[in-house]
Amino acid sequence: MANFENQDIVIAPLPTIKYDKLLAQDSTEITRLVDVCKSLGFFYLDFNLSAAHSLVNNSNDVLGVMNEYFHQPIEVKMKDVRGTVTHGYCPVGRYAGAKKGERDCYETLKISEAEMKDRSPHLPVTVHNNVELFGEFISGSHSALITVLQCLSKGMGLTGDDCFENKHRSGVPARTTMVLFRYPRQVEEGKGIGHNVHTDIGSLTLLYCQDWGLQLLSPETNEWGFVKPQPGHAIINVGDSLRFLSGHQLRSCVHRVIPLTGRQETDRYSIAYFMRTEDKSVFVDSKGRRLSALAWHDEKYNVFRQPHEDQERDAVLTGGMEKHGSLILV
Repeated sequence: MANFENQDIVIAPLPTIKYDKLLAQDSTEITRLVDVCKSLGFFYLDFNLSAAHSLVNNSNDVLGVMNEYFHQPIEVKMKDVRGTVTHGYCPVGRYAGAKKGERDCYETLKISEAEMKDRSPHLPVTVHNNVELFGEFISGSHSALITVLQCLSKGMGLTGDDCFENKHRSGVPARTTMVLFRYPRQVEEGKGIGHNVHTDIGSLTLLYCQDWGLQLLSPETNEWGFVKPQPGHAIINVGDSLRFLSGHQLRSCVHRVIPLTGRQETDRYSIAYFMRTEDKSVFVDSKGRRLSALAWHDEKYNVFRQPHEDQERDAVLTGGMEKHGSLILV
Protein backbone atom coordinates (compact mmCIF):
# COMPACT_ATOMS: atom_id res chain seq x y z
CA MET A 1 0.00 0.00 0.00
CA ALA A 2 1.26 3.48 -0.84
CA ASN A 3 -0.11 7.02 -0.68
CA PHE A 4 -0.47 8.90 -3.95
CA GLU A 5 -2.01 12.38 -4.05
CA ASN A 6 -3.66 11.81 -0.65
CA GLN A 7 -5.16 8.43 -1.46
CA ASP A 8 -4.02 4.94 -0.54
CA ILE A 9 -3.36 2.65 -3.50
CA VAL A 10 -2.14 -0.93 -3.76
CA ILE A 11 1.21 -1.23 -5.57
CA ALA A 12 1.96 -4.35 -7.62
CA PRO A 13 5.37 -5.70 -6.49
CA LEU A 14 7.06 -6.21 -9.86
CA PRO A 15 10.54 -7.80 -9.92
CA THR A 16 13.35 -6.19 -11.91
CA ILE A 17 15.45 -7.97 -14.54
CA LYS A 18 18.76 -6.41 -15.61
CA TYR A 19 19.06 -6.20 -19.38
CA ASP A 20 22.85 -5.94 -19.33
CA LYS A 21 22.98 -9.28 -17.47
CA LEU A 22 20.73 -10.92 -20.06
CA LEU A 23 23.04 -9.67 -22.81
CA ALA A 24 25.96 -11.19 -20.89
CA GLN A 25 24.05 -14.51 -20.63
CA ASP A 26 24.29 -14.38 -16.85
CA SER A 27 22.93 -17.74 -15.69
CA THR A 28 21.54 -16.44 -12.41
CA GLU A 29 19.63 -13.63 -14.14
CA ILE A 30 18.31 -16.03 -16.79
CA THR A 31 17.02 -18.33 -14.04
CA ARG A 32 15.31 -15.33 -12.39
CA LEU A 33 13.76 -14.38 -15.74
CA VAL A 34 12.28 -17.85 -16.23
CA ASP A 35 10.95 -17.93 -12.66
CA VAL A 36 9.32 -14.50 -13.04
CA CYS A 37 7.70 -15.42 -16.35
CA LYS A 38 6.31 -18.61 -14.83
CA SER A 39 5.00 -17.03 -11.63
CA LEU A 40 3.81 -13.54 -12.60
CA GLY A 41 4.50 -12.88 -16.27
CA PHE A 42 5.23 -9.16 -15.64
CA PHE A 43 8.51 -7.46 -14.77
CA TYR A 44 10.59 -4.31 -15.10
CA LEU A 45 13.44 -4.51 -17.61
CA ASP A 46 16.25 -2.23 -16.43
CA PHE A 47 18.11 -0.63 -19.35
CA ASN A 48 20.19 1.77 -17.22
CA LEU A 49 23.56 -0.02 -17.47
CA SER A 50 23.20 -1.33 -21.02
CA ALA A 51 23.81 -0.05 -24.53
CA ALA A 52 20.04 -0.20 -25.03
CA HIS A 53 19.59 2.79 -22.70
CA SER A 54 19.15 4.84 -25.89
CA LEU A 55 15.70 3.24 -26.11
CA VAL A 56 14.70 5.26 -23.05
CA ASN A 57 15.82 8.48 -24.73
CA ASN A 58 13.98 7.48 -27.91
CA SER A 59 10.81 6.86 -25.91
CA ASN A 60 10.94 10.41 -24.55
CA ASP A 61 11.27 11.76 -28.09
CA VAL A 62 8.36 9.58 -29.23
CA LEU A 63 6.22 10.98 -26.39
CA GLY A 64 6.87 14.46 -27.75
CA VAL A 65 5.67 13.44 -31.23
CA MET A 66 2.62 11.71 -29.68
CA ASN A 67 1.58 14.84 -27.82
CA GLU A 68 1.60 16.81 -31.06
CA TYR A 69 -0.16 14.09 -33.07
CA PHE A 70 -3.03 13.36 -30.67
CA HIS A 71 -3.82 17.06 -30.16
CA GLN A 72 -4.65 17.47 -33.83
CA PRO A 73 -8.34 17.91 -34.75
CA ILE A 74 -10.19 14.59 -34.93
CA GLU A 75 -10.91 15.06 -38.65
CA VAL A 76 -7.15 15.17 -39.30
CA LYS A 77 -6.49 12.01 -37.29
CA MET A 78 -9.37 10.19 -38.95
CA LYS A 79 -7.46 10.42 -42.23
CA ASP A 80 -5.12 7.80 -40.74
CA VAL A 81 -7.89 5.24 -40.15
CA ARG A 82 -6.97 2.07 -42.05
CA GLY A 83 -9.86 -0.22 -41.08
CA THR A 84 -7.57 -2.84 -39.54
CA VAL A 85 -6.47 -3.65 -35.98
CA THR A 86 -2.75 -3.50 -36.78
CA HIS A 87 -2.43 -0.26 -38.76
CA GLY A 88 -3.37 3.39 -38.38
CA TYR A 89 -5.53 5.49 -36.10
CA CYS A 90 -8.39 4.37 -33.86
CA PRO A 91 -10.51 6.97 -31.99
CA VAL A 92 -11.80 6.88 -28.42
CA GLY A 93 -14.74 4.64 -27.52
CA ARG A 94 -14.46 1.83 -30.07
CA TYR A 95 -14.21 -0.96 -27.47
CA ALA A 96 -15.72 -1.92 -24.11
CA GLY A 97 -14.06 -0.02 -21.27
CA ALA A 98 -12.74 -0.89 -17.81
CA LYS A 99 -16.17 -0.47 -16.19
CA LYS A 100 -19.22 -2.53 -17.16
CA GLY A 101 -21.60 -0.62 -19.38
CA GLU A 102 -19.06 2.04 -20.39
CA ARG A 103 -16.86 2.31 -23.46
CA ASP A 104 -13.09 2.67 -23.39
CA CYS A 105 -11.39 6.04 -23.05
CA TYR A 106 -8.25 5.88 -25.19
CA GLU A 107 -7.17 6.54 -28.75
CA THR A 108 -4.31 4.85 -30.59
CA LEU A 109 -1.99 5.11 -33.53
CA LYS A 110 -0.66 1.72 -34.69
CA ILE A 111 2.52 1.27 -36.70
CA SER A 112 3.13 -2.15 -38.21
CA GLU A 113 6.69 -3.46 -37.80
CA ALA A 114 6.54 -4.89 -41.33
CA GLU A 115 5.35 -1.61 -42.87
CA MET A 116 8.01 0.32 -41.01
CA LYS A 117 10.72 -2.03 -42.23
CA ASP A 118 9.48 -1.58 -45.82
CA ARG A 119 8.98 2.18 -45.35
CA SER A 120 5.47 1.68 -46.69
CA PRO A 121 3.80 4.67 -48.41
CA HIS A 122 0.72 3.87 -46.28
CA LEU A 123 2.44 4.96 -43.06
CA PRO A 124 0.87 8.06 -41.47
CA VAL A 125 2.41 11.43 -42.36
CA THR A 126 3.56 11.91 -38.76
CA VAL A 127 5.46 8.61 -38.92
CA HIS A 128 7.00 9.49 -42.30
CA ASN A 129 8.13 12.81 -40.87
CA ASN A 130 9.83 11.02 -37.97
CA VAL A 131 10.76 7.81 -39.72
CA GLU A 132 14.26 7.53 -38.23
CA LEU A 133 12.97 7.98 -34.69
CA PHE A 134 10.21 5.39 -35.06
CA GLY A 135 12.48 3.05 -36.99
CA GLU A 136 15.12 3.11 -34.26
CA PHE A 137 12.52 2.60 -31.54
CA ILE A 138 10.95 -0.39 -33.27
CA SER A 139 14.31 -1.93 -34.11
CA GLY A 140 15.62 -1.47 -30.56
CA SER A 141 12.45 -2.78 -28.93
CA HIS A 142 12.41 -5.81 -31.22
CA SER A 143 16.04 -6.59 -30.48
CA ALA A 144 15.47 -6.33 -26.71
CA LEU A 145 12.51 -8.74 -26.84
CA ILE A 146 14.40 -11.22 -29.03
CA THR A 147 17.09 -11.22 -26.32
CA VAL A 148 14.43 -11.99 -23.70
CA LEU A 149 13.08 -14.84 -25.86
CA GLN A 150 16.58 -16.27 -26.37
CA CYS A 151 17.22 -16.21 -22.63
CA LEU A 152 13.88 -17.88 -21.90
CA SER A 153 14.71 -20.60 -24.44
CA LYS A 154 18.10 -21.14 -22.84
CA GLY A 155 16.73 -21.13 -19.31
CA MET A 156 14.03 -23.64 -20.20
CA GLY A 157 16.42 -25.95 -22.04
CA LEU A 158 14.83 -25.53 -25.47
CA THR A 159 16.72 -26.38 -28.66
CA GLY A 160 16.27 -26.10 -32.44
CA ASP A 161 12.81 -25.25 -33.75
CA ASP A 162 11.39 -25.33 -30.21
CA CYS A 163 13.32 -22.17 -29.27
CA PHE A 164 10.96 -19.24 -28.86
CA GLU A 165 13.06 -16.91 -31.02
CA ASN A 166 12.61 -19.33 -33.94
CA LYS A 167 8.89 -18.54 -33.88
CA HIS A 168 9.73 -14.86 -34.43
CA ARG A 169 12.00 -14.89 -37.48
CA SER A 170 12.79 -11.71 -39.36
CA GLY A 171 10.81 -11.28 -42.57
CA VAL A 172 8.20 -13.93 -41.71
CA PRO A 173 4.61 -12.55 -41.60
CA ALA A 174 3.40 -11.67 -38.09
CA ARG A 175 1.08 -9.09 -36.51
CA THR A 176 3.92 -7.33 -34.61
CA THR A 177 2.93 -3.70 -34.03
CA MET A 178 3.99 -0.55 -32.20
CA VAL A 179 1.03 1.20 -30.60
CA LEU A 180 0.88 4.77 -29.29
CA PHE A 181 -1.82 5.26 -26.63
CA ARG A 182 -3.40 8.45 -25.35
CA TYR A 183 -5.99 8.38 -22.57
CA PRO A 184 -7.40 11.92 -22.85
CA ARG A 185 -8.19 14.17 -19.93
CA GLN A 186 -11.83 13.95 -18.87
CA VAL A 187 -13.86 16.77 -17.37
CA GLU A 188 -16.64 14.52 -16.06
CA GLU A 189 -17.27 10.89 -15.16
CA GLY A 190 -19.49 8.47 -17.07
CA LYS A 191 -17.98 9.26 -20.48
CA GLY A 192 -15.95 6.09 -20.89
CA ILE A 193 -13.15 4.72 -18.76
CA GLY A 194 -9.72 3.20 -19.26
CA HIS A 195 -8.77 -0.01 -21.03
CA ASN A 196 -10.75 -3.18 -20.37
CA VAL A 197 -9.37 -6.16 -18.44
CA HIS A 198 -7.39 -8.50 -20.74
CA THR A 199 -4.25 -10.48 -21.39
CA ASP A 200 -2.13 -9.57 -24.40
CA ILE A 201 -2.60 -11.52 -27.62
CA GLY A 202 0.99 -11.98 -28.68
CA SER A 203 4.30 -13.20 -27.28
CA LEU A 204 5.87 -10.32 -25.36
CA THR A 205 4.90 -6.70 -24.79
CA LEU A 206 7.41 -3.93 -24.12
CA LEU A 207 5.75 -0.88 -22.52
CA TYR A 208 7.05 2.59 -21.75
CA CYS A 209 4.86 4.74 -19.54
CA GLN A 210 5.61 7.64 -17.22
CA ASP A 211 2.07 7.86 -15.86
CA TRP A 212 0.06 5.82 -13.37
CA GLY A 213 -2.93 3.74 -14.47
CA LEU A 214 -1.73 0.22 -15.35
CA GLN A 215 -3.07 -2.43 -12.95
CA LEU A 216 -2.31 -6.16 -12.60
CA LEU A 217 -4.50 -8.88 -11.13
CA SER A 218 -2.18 -10.61 -8.66
CA PRO A 219 -2.01 -14.42 -8.98
CA GLU A 220 -1.09 -14.55 -5.27
CA THR A 221 -3.75 -12.29 -3.72
CA ASN A 222 -6.33 -12.13 -6.54
CA GLU A 223 -6.37 -8.35 -6.01
CA TRP A 224 -5.64 -5.46 -8.34
CA GLY A 225 -2.44 -3.48 -7.86
CA PHE A 226 -1.07 -0.43 -9.69
CA VAL A 227 2.28 -0.64 -11.49
CA LYS A 228 4.60 2.16 -10.40
CA PRO A 229 6.34 3.91 -13.33
CA GLN A 230 10.13 3.50 -13.08
CA PRO A 231 12.50 5.84 -14.97
CA GLY A 232 15.02 4.02 -17.15
CA HIS A 233 12.92 0.85 -17.20
CA ALA A 234 10.47 -0.76 -19.59
CA ILE A 235 7.62 -2.96 -18.40
CA ILE A 236 7.59 -6.39 -20.02
CA ASN A 237 4.77 -8.91 -19.94
CA VAL A 238 4.16 -12.37 -21.34
CA GLY A 239 1.27 -12.67 -23.79
CA ASP A 240 -1.09 -15.52 -24.62
CA SER A 241 0.85 -16.83 -27.61
CA LEU A 242 4.09 -17.27 -25.67
CA ARG A 243 2.18 -18.94 -22.88
CA PHE A 244 0.68 -21.37 -25.37
CA LEU A 245 4.05 -21.95 -27.11
CA SER A 246 5.56 -22.81 -23.72
CA GLY A 247 2.99 -25.53 -23.15
CA HIS A 248 1.23 -23.23 -20.64
CA GLN A 249 4.33 -23.05 -18.41
CA LEU A 250 4.65 -19.28 -18.70
CA ARG A 251 1.97 -16.94 -17.35
CA SER A 252 0.14 -14.23 -19.29
CA CYS A 253 -0.94 -11.86 -16.54
CA VAL A 254 -4.39 -10.24 -16.45
CA HIS A 255 -4.22 -6.44 -16.53
CA ARG A 256 -6.16 -3.27 -17.32
CA VAL A 257 -5.75 0.52 -17.36
CA ILE A 258 -7.90 2.62 -15.06
CA PRO A 259 -7.64 6.16 -13.63
CA LEU A 260 -6.52 6.61 -10.02
CA THR A 261 -9.73 8.60 -9.49
CA GLY A 262 -13.16 8.28 -11.10
CA ARG A 263 -11.99 10.01 -14.28
CA GLN A 264 -8.80 10.66 -16.25
CA GLU A 265 -7.72 14.01 -14.81
CA THR A 266 -4.73 14.57 -17.11
CA ASP A 267 -3.70 13.14 -20.47
CA ARG A 268 -2.03 9.74 -20.04
CA TYR A 269 0.43 8.47 -22.65
CA SER A 270 2.04 5.08 -23.15
CA ILE A 271 4.08 3.40 -25.89
CA ALA A 272 3.74 -0.33 -26.44
CA TYR A 273 5.62 -2.68 -28.72
CA PHE A 274 3.60 -5.86 -29.21
CA MET A 275 5.81 -8.68 -30.46
CA ARG A 276 3.61 -11.35 -31.97
CA THR A 277 4.27 -14.92 -33.00
CA GLU A 278 4.60 -15.77 -36.69
CA ASP A 279 1.13 -16.01 -38.27
CA LYS A 280 1.50 -19.68 -39.21
CA SER A 281 2.90 -20.87 -35.86
CA VAL A 282 0.57 -23.41 -34.28
CA PHE A 283 -0.14 -23.99 -30.58
CA VAL A 284 -2.77 -25.37 -28.22
CA ASP A 285 -4.84 -22.55 -26.71
CA SER A 286 -6.64 -22.23 -23.36
CA LYS A 287 -9.59 -24.26 -24.68
CA GLY A 288 -7.41 -27.13 -25.83
CA ARG A 289 -7.82 -26.20 -29.49
CA ARG A 290 -4.95 -26.46 -31.94
CA LEU A 291 -4.87 -23.25 -33.98
CA SER A 292 -2.54 -20.72 -35.59
CA ALA A 293 -1.25 -17.54 -34.01
CA LEU A 294 -3.10 -15.56 -36.68
CA ALA A 295 -6.38 -17.33 -35.89
CA TRP A 296 -5.95 -16.56 -32.16
CA HIS A 297 -5.13 -12.92 -32.95
CA ASP A 298 -8.23 -12.46 -35.10
CA GLU A 299 -10.57 -14.29 -32.71
CA LYS A 300 -9.43 -12.28 -29.72
CA TYR A 301 -9.81 -8.96 -31.52
CA ASN A 302 -13.36 -9.96 -32.42
CA VAL A 303 -14.03 -10.42 -28.70
CA PHE A 304 -12.47 -7.00 -27.97
CA ARG A 305 -15.16 -5.44 -30.15
CA GLN A 306 -18.05 -7.07 -28.27
CA PRO A 307 -20.02 -5.51 -25.37
CA HIS A 308 -19.26 -6.60 -21.81
CA GLU A 309 -22.22 -8.98 -21.69
CA ASP A 310 -20.91 -11.00 -24.63
CA GLN A 311 -17.31 -10.90 -23.40
CA GLU A 312 -18.34 -12.41 -20.07
CA ARG A 313 -19.66 -15.55 -21.74
CA ASP A 314 -16.15 -16.54 -22.70
CA ALA A 315 -12.63 -16.23 -21.25
CA VAL A 316 -10.93 -15.43 -24.56
CA LEU A 317 -10.34 -11.78 -23.60
CA THR A 318 -8.21 -12.89 -20.67
CA GLY A 319 -6.68 -15.90 -22.42
CA GLY A 320 -8.46 -18.36 -20.14
CA MET A 321 -6.78 -16.79 -17.11
CA GLU A 322 -9.69 -14.94 -15.49
CA LYS A 323 -13.46 -14.74 -15.26
CA HIS A 324 -15.67 -12.24 -13.38
CA GLY A 325 -12.63 -10.61 -11.74
CA SER A 326 -11.06 -13.79 -10.36
CA LEU A 327 -8.23 -15.94 -11.65
CA ILE A 328 -9.46 -19.28 -12.94
CA LEU A 329 -6.06 -20.75 -13.80
CA VAL A 330 -3.09 -20.74 -11.44
